[in-house]
Amino acid sequence: MKYYNTSLDEQETIINIDYFEKNLYIYSSRKSIIERLKRKLGNPNKEYFTQELISGACWQISFQDKERIRVALSKMILIGQMK
Repeated sequence: MKYYNTSLDEQETIINIDYFEKNLYIYSSRKSIIERLKRKLGNPNKEYFTQELISGACWQISFQDKERIRVALSKMILIGQMK
């Protein structure tokens, strides 16, 4: 799939913890993060498109799925190697 070329100052990754629904939500508009999360967590629950290109993706993970939460919140997934 092709990705929309989001400018660096508009790229973001948001982690939302919903204690009432007992879900963790991760949204990202950064291509490298989307690709890492797809490899580790599988396809997102929702993809966002701009001009028919992927511009963002969102994963929803239940609190009961502790292993997926551990993987999703890994520094290497969210930040990568610091240079």
